[in-house]
Amino acid sequence: MSKIMLISPKDNNFYNFRSELILKLQELGHQVVLVCPYGKKIDYFTDKGCEFIDISMDRRGTNVLNDLKLVKEYKNILLRERPNIVLTYTSKPSIYAGYLCGKLKIPYIVNNAGLMVTSGLFDIFMKMLYKIGWSKASCMMYQNTYERDVVQKILNNKVHYRDIPGSGVNLNQFEFKEYPIDDKVVIFNYVARIVKLKGIDEFLKCAKIIKQKYNNVRFVIFGDFDDEQYRIKIKELEKQGIVEYGGVQVDMKPFITAAHAVIHPSYYEGMTNVILEHSSMGRPCIGSNIPGVKEGIDDGKTGFLFEPKDVDSMVTAVEKFLHLPYFQKAEMGRLARKKMEKQFKREIVTNIYIDEINNILRCHL
Repeated sequence: MSKIMLISPKDNNFYNFRSELILKLQELGHQVVLVCPYGKKIDYFTDKGCEFIDISMDRRGTNVLNDLKLVKEYKNILLRERPNIVLTYTSKPSIYAGYLCGKLKIPYIVNNAGLMVTSGLFDIFMKMLYKIGWSKASCMMYQNTYERDVVQKILNNKVHYRDIPGSGVNLNQFEFKEYPIDDKVVIFNYVARIVKLKGIDEFLKCAKIIKQKYNNVRFVIFGDFDDEQYRIKIKELEKQGIVEYGGVQVDMKPFITAAHAVIHPSYYEGMTNVILEHSSMGRPCIGSNIPGVKEGIDDGKTGFLFEPKDVDSMVTAVEKFLHLPYFQKAEMGRLARKKMEKQFKREIVTNIYIDEINNILRCHL
């Protein structure tokens, strides 16, 4: 029996996107160890026999001392547990744990999911970190071709990689729902962290413009306030009847069912689950034309693309959707579901991981 360790910044990352892989690894007889800060979703896995190691982590912080403590904690865990393979998710775990795995000669697979747009000294610094953390990876899992091309160049094309359709989407969990019968009032969802890089500024401006021209639309915002300045802005816009704040929802499915479309104006993504989940449930998607979003939308067929950071372009896309007759909106939703079934079902991702894990074990055991 091999010991396989998964390292993530949050319990939600395991529960929402890796459950199928984790349970499949257990089914195959592997010892599965999950490493992240404790959250209630971890109980789901420990009840099924997974091991869990709790750590402290400031996943978005830039405090050097905190990060050094995290590196030390990862090192102690790896030395104590001596896993056969480590799977890492998102930047901090992937860079820090990846570096340590390389030093300790532990095979590891990286899934970073999205590169920030950087420039100047910060760009040089981040590229240095990517090289330090990922140069000795057994496999890089890339969620979009842009990230693949950028990182492979940084790694001098020396690291084996696989392309995956993001985290994939659980088609059974996010089952198809018929398009809302009533579209007299059209509901647009925004589902993301409320922070500039997720396009909240453009979304709010777009909502203002559309509400001035149409009285049969609702803009509903779901997500946590990563930047507190937006809390006041959104409260003011709620008072004016421009947007509604739906809070942080553990289960978005009822709200996806009630919506007519989602607007996703993010500046960068790995492969956005917002688009995959809405599409899987048969809802058209209106998203920014960037890697990690555009792959999930067939422009004009399953939704519309607009240029990132461009309010006018977003407004045009939203109006295109509003002007569609009911049957075309519903057909967009049906085509979106078919796209997910063909290209993005989660089994594709799980099978690629299992294949790579088996290859690594054959070489190292």
